[in-house]
Order: sequence, then structure tokens, then C-alpha cells
Amino acid sequence: MSSTLCLANLLETTNCDIAIISEHKLKPNLLSYMNSIDMRYKSISKTDKLNDLCNCTHGKGGISILYKASLQFSIEEITETNSDRIVGIELKNKRFGSIFIFGVYLPADGSIDNYRQELNALDDLYTYYINYGKVVVAGDFNASCINKNLQFTNTTKSKELFVHRHYICHPFTDTCKTLLKGPKFTFTLKNTMLDYILIDETLVRQLRRYEILEEGTFSSTSDHLPVIACVELDENPHIDLNNFSKLPAWHKINEHSIKEYQDKLCAPLDILIQEAQNNDIDINLFYHNLVNTLINTAKETIPCNMYNPHTKPYWNADVKKAHTKERSMRRVWMQDGRPRGMQHESYFNYKRAKRDFRNIQKLANERYIDETYDDINNAAECDIRLF
Repeated sequence: MSSTLCLANLLETTNCDIAIISEHKLKPNLLSYMNSIDMRYKSISKTDKLNDLCNCTHGKGGISILYKASLQFSIEEITETNSDRIVGIELKNKRFGSIFIFGVYLPADGSIDNYRQELNALDDLYTYYINYGKVVVAGDFNASCINKNLQFTNTTKSKELFVHRHYICHPFTDTCKTLLKGPKFTFTLKNTMLDYILIDETLVRQLRRYEILEEGTFSSTSDHLPVIACVELDENPHIDLNNFSKLPAWHKINEHSIKEYQDKLCAPLDILIQEAQNNDIDINLFYHNLVNTLINTAKETIPCNMYNPHTKPYWNADVKKAHTKERSMRRVWMQDGRPRGMQHESYFNYKRAKRDFRNIQKLANERYIDETYDDINNAAECDIRLF
């Protein structure tokens, strides 16, 4: 991908939860590269089927969805899209229900039959999934549904767009009350609108911002401008990780704590299991209740401690002893008036203690790294789940 750096900077700047990337031009064996652009995101990608027959250095076409791993949704890929130009995911949450997001890259060639075939596949997906939740369709449609652009785009393709067949919204429709911010085009060569984020009418009420980033406000090698849509949900959809919350200290546990933990856990677990067996309970709700029960019971019976972000993983008794001696020698040197030169005993002892501490610290750190690599190698060979 020639725009990797641009995309990484854009993800960092916008901090978006979901990104649709069209025309990534990756070959099938390189699709995992999308996961390395930003470690906060996971990807679901497809590539053009013609790439299997192509001998060039890069692929052709391609569509990808990047989503933040911290999203507190059950996220599943929609595999049966019947097209290698359409990729989809389902975001499922007990509170919000299902949100179906489809990324598209429709054909750019002059064949109306190919375009109609892909568009019909997208139309079928929208018609089916709108019955089960909210639907968002985004990507490069390679046609404009705006009247003023018809002279610069393929008129037949524009008339085929399924925007006209369904109650689906974008800032140029009367049903959308959100004003467009930025230029009124996404394709810079002809100043036409080819890229959209289309939102069904049940979700458009929560659309707070629709913006097309102006050319020059970011570094890009693409002829298409990024489109940003901000949909506001009722609560934070991310998993908040609080480093200062108390966590069970399992290394401090004793036999009495284990017995107490087991006794207090039996009753609530029995209730949860019975409810799951007797009722058609949502699996995400059951998982949420199970995790909360385990954590709350552990907090009541297991000794707790707080995460210390300053603790060194390699710090051991030898390093602590050397560090204590180094600090002690420094205090003696300071009380002696901070003399300089090896002829002064306090300065000599302080420098020697400092050198010994650094050597012991370096050795402990190297030993810790070696042990970590050994654990990874052992897990790779013996425990694929842990690896």
C-alpha cells in the first residue's frame, strides 16, 4: 500500500472507531498487512479475484474494514456477501441490537452489466439485513447520485444506484438534517461525489457530523478525499481499562481464600446456569453476568493489589539490594560535601556502588528477556492457545 503512512496518520488524527478502506491493492497472501497499520485496529479484508491470475508486484482493487479492538460489541464478519467487492461486519450489543456495516468498492470500468451485478448483490444484502438491525453502507461507489455531477459521471451507473430505491440517507437527501462540512465532492480530478457513507433512516437521527476532509489538510497520495461520519450512541461503546482499579492478587492466595472463594461462587453460578437453561438468554448478556460474578466474588475473598506502572518486570532481590546500597553510598557522599575525584573515599564508594548496580540491573533485564523468549517459544510448540 502506497498510502500506509497517510492512513496511519489519519487513523491517529481522527481516532475513528471504524474505517472503510477501498482499493487497497493488496494480493490475497498480503491481506494480513492491514492489521499492522495501527495496532489498535483489527481488519476484515477482501481482494479482487483477478489478483490470483495477476503477476504484477501489487494487487488490484480490494476492500477492507478496520475496527477498534476495544469496541464493546460482539463483532462478526458477514461472510456471504456474494461479491469480492463487498465486505461486511455485524456489531451486536444487548443495548443497541445489531448494526450491520458494509464496505464497498464498485467497478470503475465502463461495463454497466458488471456494475449492475455488484449493485444488485449490495441491494440484496441491504434488503435482507435491514429487517434485523441498522445498516450502514460506505465506500467508493464510482458513480454520483447528485444531479449536478451527472455531466461528469456515468449517467447509467448513477441511475442504477440503490440510494434511490430505499430510504437511505446522506447529507444530500432531504431526510438528513445534518449539514455537510467541507467540500461537496470526494473525487478531486473531476470534483464529483463518488464516495459515500450511507445510513438508514433509523440511524440517521443519531448522525451528529458528516465531513469531507479538504485537500491539503492531510498528506495523501489518493485522488479521493476521506469522508467522516460521526454517529452518537447513548453510552461509551469501548471497554474502559482503569490501571488504578484493584485487581485480585492471585499470587498471594492461600488455602482459606480458595475455600471461601469456591463457597461464595457456587450459589450465584447455579442461578446463572439455571437461567441460561430455562430461558433463551442472549449469549453476550450471559457472558457479561458470568464475568461480573467471577470478578466481584474474587474481590470479596481474594487479596487485592493495584497495578503499579513504574514496576520493572526484571526487578528482583539482587537488583533491589544493589539499588539500596547505591542509594546509601550516595547519601554518604552527599553528607561528605559531594567531593569530586577518586581520591575521596565517599566518591569512590558511591561510583563503585553505582557501577555494580547498573551491571546487576542489566544482567537481570537480559535474563528476564531470555526467559520471556523461552516462554514464547515453548508456548508456540506446546500450547497454541497461550501463544
